[in-house]
Amino acid sequence: MAAARLRFRAAPRTDVRFSGSSGRPGISRARRSNLPAPVRTAEIYRDVRVAYVLAHRLGATDDDGEGA
Repeated sequence: MAAARLRFRAAPRTDVRFSGSSGRPGISRARRSNLPAPVRTAEIYRDVRVAYVLAHRLGATDDDGEGA
């Protein structure tokens, strides 16, 4: 996500949940540029960039044991 100008009227609420098969490695990461954590309401942030990565390893077979 990129924005020339960004302002928050209210503090954002964020939540990340993983569902599905357990035991397989997964990651979730956000890289921010010109956007602090936490953000302050009513402040204007300029030239903002956020890169979000969500990755999960898939198994060799599906749930019924047959190949994908």
